[in-house]
Amino acid sequence: MQAEHFKIKGMEQQFVEFRYMEYNILLTRFEKIRVESSSEEARFLYFIYIFRKENKVVGKNQDKQTFNIICFNRVYHTYNEFMQNIDAILSEYILDEEELWKCLKLAKKLNPDYIRKLMNKE
Repeated sequence: MQAEHFKIKGMEQQFVEFRYMEYNILLTRFEKIRVESSSEEARFLYFIYIFRKENKVVGKNQDKQTFNIICFNRVYHTYNEFMQNIDAILSEYILDEEELWKCLKLAKKLNPDYIRKLMNKE
């Protein structure tokens, strides 16, 4: 996925992508529309999308094409809720513990505190 696929003018968004075998895992954070809350947690929604690449024969010429089939998607209203559930969900698709750990580390980049610290360094 590319960053421009997620651009919504005036809204903050962030995503990380992880690939494991035939699975493409997309973890995203989008700013809620018209939220007037002082809490950083209340400003965002967190999404998990898991796609599986599948090759299928199509057409009269028996051409082979690759399709992304959605296996799982869910939305969470807080970062803490997102992180509490993500380990169990990802372990169903990522069987290698080292790869699972890498994906969980990437998910931490969606933490509003992580983004704030990153911006303060610049």
